[in-house]
Amino acid sequence: MKIGGRKLKLKSNSALAIAAGCAVAFMFIATIISVALYRQRMNEAARLLQEAKYTQYDSYVVMISSDDESDFWQEVYRSASEYGKEHGVYVDLLSDNANIPYTKAELLEMAISSGCDAILLEGDESSEVEELLDKARKEGIPVISMQNDVKVEDRISFVGVNNYSIANLYASSIIENGVDGKVMVVSSSGNSLNGTMIANNIQETLKDRNYTAGSFEYDLRIIESDDAFATEEYIQNLFKDNDLAPVVICLDEVSTACFYQAVIDYYKVGQISIYGNYHSPTILTGIKQGVIKSTVTIDASSIGQAAAKAYVEYRDSGYVSDYINVEAKNIDQFNVDDFIEEVEDEQN
Repeated sequence: MKIGGRKLKLKSNSALAIAAGCAVAFMFIATIISVALYRQRMNEAARLLQEAKYTQYDSYVVMISSDDESDFWQEVYRSASEYGKEHGVYVDLLSDNANIPYTKAELLEMAISSGCDAILLEGDESSEVEELLDKARKEGIPVISMQNDVKVEDRISFVGVNNYSIANLYASSIIENGVDGKVMVVSSSGNSLNGTMIANNIQETLKDRNYTAGSFEYDLRIIESDDAFATEEYIQNLFKDNDLAPVVICLDEVSTACFYQAVIDYYKVGQISIYGNYHSPTILTGIKQGVIKSTVTIDASSIGQAAAKAYVEYRDSGYVSDYINVEAKNIDQFNVDDFIEEVEDEQN
């Protein structure tokens, strides 16, 4: 370095101090930018609320799930939005308006800060979400949980299928396919309790039906993220480490599709039997090919409509049913063509 025509050599500790100062400055600037973006999104949510109040809508309701891009939750949103429009309710899928990804907890905090009239929420067991639901309750924002439940005191109604009914459908497929041995149950972190309950209910159902083809050892695997990429990475690692079971029960659409693709990629077709969840085109193709034995599907449009209807009922009367049941079905080789035809008709 030259100062006044002379060369000066910086001491090593001076260089370290400058580097450390630069790092601190970078972190400070990054934090400011993050806070600014977050506040901008909060302001957007507040603006949407004001627009909803002063247009043809009487209410502004926010819908939040762990994977808004999945076929299942897009269908839930579509049906909730359509029913809402007919009854003066604007249903907003916050993630659709965001330029960067947010966690479920962050979206929930935004919804609460916007002062929305209600929240339609895919249930979650995380402590962070639980604290925010407590905050919503204290601020008088009613919450309707969908598919996965939350604490009874944190919501006004739950729309979904009870775990025993789901377990009964999985048990029926196991009996039909003569399954025994080790069974891996794959669940997201927000659905871990349901995973445990479903595994227990499957065991009880098999006992009640006197199914004695073999003994079962259940291995519950919790994916510590609701992100689709994290789910794919987790399942890829299971195959890389050969940490697998001959029977896999997936409790959501994303893990079902990821397991199906991994079985093909790692040449495990015929070695692993997959029992999935929902009926996306990918999953239906897997059943048609025989890679996926069956899938338990819940009518997504019924969930969305029932959730929006539950809010309207609560808004207009102050009362709503604590639990609203939605029918679940099994799709296998015997009826998959009917569902494929139904999906094709919807797309056309």
